Order: sequence, then structure tokens, then C-alpha cells
Amino acid sequence: MNRKVAVIGGGMAGLEAAVRMAARPGMEVEVIEAGPATRRRHVDWDTSIHPGDEKVRWWTSDGWGFGAGLSERLGGRSLCYHGVLLGLTSKELVGWHPCWQERLVGPAGCYAQVYAELSPRFPGLVASPQSPAASRVGLRHAPQAARYDGLTGEFEAYSPLSAALRLAVKSDRFRIVRGRARSLRRGRLGWDVEVATPSDSAATRQGFDACVLASSAIGNIQILTQTTGELITTTITDHFCVGALARIEPGEPLDSFRHPMLWTGYRPVPSLSANIFVQERPTLPNGNRLVSLAAVIEQGSGPADFSTLAVQPSSTDGIAAAHITTAVSSADLDRIGKVRQELLRLADEIAQGSLLDITAPRPGGGCLVGPADGENQGEESRKFGEAEAFHALLAEPLAGRVAQFELPYGSFEHEACSHPLGGALKVTTDLEVEALPGVYLAGPGNFPRLGAANPALTTISMSRWLGDSLAG
Repeated sequence: MNRKVAVIGGGMAGLEAAVRMAARPGMEVEVIEAGPATRRRHVDWDTSIHPGDEKVRWWTSDGWGFGAGLSERLGGRSLCYHGVLLGLTSKELVGWHPCWQERLVGPAGCYAQVYAELSPRFPGLVASPQSPAASRVGLRHAPQAARYDGLTGEFEAYSPLSAALRLAVKSDRFRIVRGRARSLRRGRLGWDVEVATPSDSAATRQGFDACVLASSAIGNIQILTQTTGELITTTITDHFCVGALARIEPGEPLDSFRHPMLWTGYRPVPSLSANIFVQERPTLPNGNRLVSLAAVIEQGSGPADFSTLAVQPSSTDGIAAAHITTAVSSADLDRIGKVRQELLRLADEIAQGSLLDITAPRPGGGCLVGPADGENQGEESRKFGEAEAFHALLAEPLAGRVAQFELPYGSFEHEACSHPLGGALKVTTDLEVEALPGVYLAGPGNFPRLGAANPALTTISMSRWLGDSLAG
């Protein structure tokens, strides 16, 4: 007799778990995803606009990011990310349950298994020798499950969507159902899922032995809130991201430019819980070099440092209302400032000379570019976006310039730690909601701590483990 499992959310976490289960005999898997299956290729070179590209799941906040919402599409962010697969370091795994430390790292751990499976198809995962110029500034190989065809211009990063679509065509035990799951309830034959269909009519998918919630860190809490009928208050965090663009004199490049989503390398800064990614862009028409640096920074080191997510059940449209109260400590701000200094130092190393920061406040007030408003002059460079920094550098007649930029906190779409293992929701180490036997959680909401590494590798690893575990 088949075991029937509902997977709510067809992004990276949900599809990884679903594909692993569906590959096992005796498993029947149904993926419930609100977003349409109109994208089959990476969005970087598929520039057409599809339904679902716009943000459709909303929340309110006090200072959390811009846009305040999520897109819903089958394949999720795995269709637009750059394939960076960095694992958490032993320092970053402090605070995780020992069993998960063991499951993730080590020669036979989940990280190693993912690398072993994907490396033949994406050889860029495996370290390659750095150029002398990159080695001089201490850049490491940036492992990416991505590849670029220089002849066709096509870029591909790993996504579980291709395997899921093949299964949907070939197997009658794997289905993809379009709809937005609102809540769960115990039925006569197991778990039932209340679903809003694209036509806004209500439907119920019935009789599941288990349900995997993989509808983002925030979406999972919304579904749990509607299921329990109770207010849930928990933590949430995202990476900080600051960066710099440097325009420097002609010279030996760090490496040849291949594609906007392929990094030249990265430099870890463990003392500041940060990774700095570097990309040498195509040279400007006059031969000046353009180098981009972006730092991914962990917020604090645990739930006490994170922001607060409060989700209230709804009696009207069936979608719980979410609100984020932002918390950024003075220690976080101090660390961000130190990472900025590291960015500028690394830019100077690459340029082999001192660069003039055109976004820094000037002694007489204001800065070389961008607005300034008296007391907050020192904060203005933080409000500069990457596009503004790029245009400011292009407007400068001389090389030897650098412009800083920053993504607003909460806009990096690395939302995590909303249901940390052993936290207030009492999620077991097997990722099961203790109060709802048979309901499991997938995705970076499970992280007790985000670390500085991009969350993709850990999300893939945990979701695959969960799929294998449920399939027995």
C-alpha cells in the first residue's frame, strides 16, 4: 500500500524532498504550489514576464526590506539564483543540535552527498586553481552548481524542477497541483489540506499520511497559524548585504569575465561572520577595470539577536496575517561597519593602491555623489543601491574610485530561523512539529542559526534528508 504525502510549496526545499520521496517504491507524492509552471529555464536568460513573477504573498513590517512579499512560482528561487553551494562552517554550526551537525558535515554527510551527485554535471563546484592575481588578494574558489555556454550565452544553475517535471510526466505517483494551501486539518483518512485554487474557489486535498510544509520560512508559520487557530510569535532573520563597486586602472584581471552570475572568487571573514564575493566585470570602453564586491553577513549568532515574526489567524480569507518587527542591534551595526572597512581594504588590494570612496561623507558636508541631509550624512552611502553606485562610477571621469551600496535588511530573500530546531514551536530533530504528528517543516526556517554561507546547500541537504526519512 502506498504512503501518501503532501508537499506544500514547490520551491527548492519542497521539490528536493518531493523528488527524493517519489523516487522510492511505495510512495505517492502530491506537490501543492500556488505559482504556475510556466518557467522551465533560468530567469537570467528567460527575460519574459510570467504570472507569479510579481510578489503575491504579503506581510507588514517595521523596517523589514522592500516589497514586503514573496513571489510564488513552481521552481521558486532555484530558477533565479546563482548556484553558490557553500556549507556552514563548524563555528556556524554551533547552536545546531549535535545530530544535525553530524548529518550535514563529514565525509559521508549530506553536504558531501550533494557535491558528489552534482559535481559531474556542474564541475564548477570543484575547486579550480586561482589566477595569480586572485591568489594575491586571497580569493578562494566560489563553488557554484552552475554552468555557462559561451557559444549560446545560456546560463544554467541547478534546480530540482527539472527532475520534478520529469517525474510528473512519467509517474502516476507524483502530481503537481496548482493552489495555495491555507491550513491543515485532521480528517477521517489522515491529514487534509485546505487549498485556494487559481479561480479562488476552495478545495480540499484529502487523506495524506504526512504533510511537508515548504512554503518559505514565513509561509510555513502562516499555515501553522491557520491550522492551530492561535497566534504564533517566533523569530526570523535574513542576511545583511553590503557591497562596493570599484573602478580601477587597467591591469591584470583577477580572472576573465564569463557571466553576471558566475563569481571570480570569494574571501571568508570568519571573525565578522561574513563572506565577501568578488566579480571582475567586463572592462569599460577606455580600458578601466570594474570590480564588484558583495558581502553576505550573518545577523547575530542566535534567536536572541533576530527580528520577531508575529502571525495572526484570519477568519476571512483564510490566509494568516504576518507582521515582522525588525531588530538590528548596535553590535550588528558595528559589525556591518567593520565589514564595510574590509570591503574597502580588499578593493584597495585589488587596485594595488588607495581608492577614493565617492559615497563617503566629505569634510565640508555631503559626499561626491548622492544626497546628504545634515546629521545623517554618514548613513547616506548605506542607502545607495548597486545600480546607483554603478551609474555614479560611470559618471566619474577618472579611475581610482569606489562606490558603496547596501541591500535593505530583509530584502535578500534568505529568510530563515522562523522555526528553529528545539525552539518555541517545538520542532523535533526529525523536523516534525511536535504538537502535530505527521506534519514536517522544510526550508531555512529550520535553521537555528543562519551563518554567513548562502542557505542553498543546507536547504538542499536538509530537504533531501527529510525526503529520504519519510520514504523509509
